Amino acid sequence: MSLYRLDGGLDLAEYLLSVESADTIVNQRVLLGDVECLAVGGVLRSEAPSWADHMHSLTGIDFSFSGDMPFGVLLVPLPPWTYALTWGSGHLLVDNELVEQGFGLMFGIRRLDCSRLGLVASSALDVTARATQTSFPGGSDLGGFQIEPYGELVNRIAGPADLRGLTYGRETDKPYRIKVSNALWAPFARDPHALLADLRAVGEAVDEPDEHSALRFAAQTRPLPKSHVKRAALESRLAAALGGDETAGVLGLAWPDDVVRDVEEAGSFRIQRLGSSSPYVVDTNIELNDFTERFKSIAAQDRLENLQAARVLPCLDDVGQQEFASQTSLRKWFVFETTMDNVRYCYHQGKWFRIGEGFVEQIREQVAALLKNRSDLSFPHWTPTGQRDDEHRFCELTAKQDGYLCLDRNFASTPFHPRFELCDVVGPADEMVHVKWLGGAPAASHLFTQAQVAAQAIRDEPEAVQQLNDKVRLLEPHRAPMDPSVVVLAIAGRTWDVDQLFTLSQLSLLRLHRTLRHLRCTLQFADIPYTPKTRSKAVKAAA
Repeated sequence: MSLYRLDGGLDLAEYLLSVESADTIVNQRVLLGDVECLAVGGVLRSEAPSWADHMHSLTGIDFSFSGDMPFGVLLVPLPPWTYALTWGSGHLLVDNELVEQGFGLMFGIRRLDCSRLGLVASSALDVTARATQTSFPGGSDLGGFQIEPYGELVNRIAGPADLRGLTYGRETDKPYRIKVSNALWAPFARDPHALLADLRAVGEAVDEPDEHSALRFAAQTRPLPKSHVKRAALESRLAAALGGDETAGVLGLAWPDDVVRDVEEAGSFRIQRLGSSSPYVVDTNIELNDFTERFKSIAAQDRLENLQAARVLPCLDDVGQQEFASQTSLRKWFVFETTMDNVRYCYHQGKWFRIGEGFVEQIREQVAALLKNRSDLSFPHWTPTGQRDDEHRFCELTAKQDGYLCLDRNFASTPFHPRFELCDVVGPADEMVHVKWLGGAPAASHLFTQAQVAAQAIRDEPEAVQQLNDKVRLLEPHRAPMDPSVVVLAIAGRTWDVDQLFTLSQLSLLRLHRTLRHLRCTLQFADIPYTPKTRSKAVKAAA
């Protein structure tokens, strides 16, 4: 069976969703010992599978098969929680908004044998949203799964676990292979009184300290459920920050994954459906005040609804006329951080995450130490021109120094990476330099992704190394073949300072550092001297 834990206090029927196709056969209150519970069971009916129409269109054969999926749910209130035990398709009836996120993981962190894990599924907490699932039939320690301790959202784990305190553990004195996520898949007692004891034992295990567990990092960063008690207060702070209130938290912009590749080609962005005003156009140097000035004119209680409804559309021209890419929700463009009761909460890609405050400080310390690894390369002064090719002009200016070469906009292509930049500038000692003006918008994720893709291609794909040396020889015929091992991130518009990086950008930076180490590359940092941009208001009414 599957075990979920939900916030207590509701009538038991309120924990279940109403499913039109459900044929409920059992729906009654029952006693487990002295605890009144609710038992619901039946079948979910389907007249035809979802793929029937497609098969019919191809073959002319009628595939309208009906189907039944039996389900069972037992709701057990043990204040302050309510537990939901589900059988068959019963999990489909439990209201996920009321489920405690990561409940099963918290049990697993404390009871799984970390030396014999069988499966780990995770996703990257960055713009890529990369998802991976790795399994070892014979079991492995964490090293075999190559899990990043920072910025990795662990979603599911399976492996043998110590079930002491539960009926199974007492009767067998053996470990059992469990699965954990938001739910806990484990054996539970058949006797009503013993089941209640098992549920209380699970709750006690979840409350145990986790300092001894190698998996404890998995609980440090978790998605926030919509029903979370802090959700309304967090959204209120976000709404205030959108209107320019700097006391609510730190607000910024970041390129969504949907448009990272389009940014380089775009000449402007058209903003649609933000408030009651007409669509308007901003240039590619999008800054926070392009939006906060608009949000100020919207009532605070309506700002998040407008954030959800507004769309950003990349355009090739500089007046927002030539659409060329998909529109994205404006909510994906904002990042926001605030602290409540010593816990850091982050809004990223339209989703909320909770990050433990102690974990945040640990991250900051490691990033601060990493940023001390400075490059000795020299860069000219960057004076913004306001032109679309501003970065390219700077790279060409840098390449006028002896030993420096400009590869900006000189794209490479491999089977795994059809179009990417090997770097922006090659240094005199074959350093691979990636240049970016960060300014007021934290485009750090774009910079990190560019550096990682290039390093992986050069290390893993012979075509990339060949193209790199071909490009270098065209610029400097007598230069020796390159085998680069140093990656430099050079920025203007701000300096490399841990206080100027969002927590999620810090996580991405630590992940990049770890990846480059695996690739036998050293990561260095450089601050480019610059003149701050004097922004002429590039906001125009869209036709």
